[in-house]
Amino acid sequence: MEIYSSASQQERTRQDRPVFYSRTRLIAGATLWVVVAVVLAVLCIRTQDKNIGILIAAGFGLLAAWLAVKCIRTLANIGTPAFVIGHQGLTFENGLLLPWHNIVENTWVNQDYMGIPIGKQIQIRTDLPKPKARVLRRATALEISGDEYLALCDAYAA
Repeated sequence: MEIYSSASQQERTRQDRPVFYSRTRLIAGATLWVVVAVVLAVLCIRTQDKNIGILIAAGFGLLAAWLAVKCIRTLANIGTPAFVIGHQGLTFENGLLLPWHNIVENTWVNQDYMGIPIGKQIQIRTDLPKPKARVLRRATALEISGDEYLALCDAYAA
């Protein structure tokens, strides 16, 4: 079944479409993880006499600090696209090209816990020997939604 698209839409799909990270979402994520890391650091200071409490709080605090650094690092490179959707396939920021004919499964996963959204992820399965058969990309901070991503992939793969 063919999908109708206007002349202007066809013109737009002739050019590769870069997908960027959202500045607002990255700032919100960095702020959230910095606050969590500070709260857990305060917890570590208050539970000095309880060894297991210090270890648990310190472990989660380091994880939160690491996630904050990842958000800040991505924020520093906001001008470079996370990936590019083109007629050849998906090209990621590290130069990895996944051709459309090698992509077996391309899904957008909205992860939630008891109805609370906690993450978004792109899962791509390929039949290529290298890279791994399954490519995962975090998508929580992308500028586009899952529906828009899948629609773009369908338009360019056709």
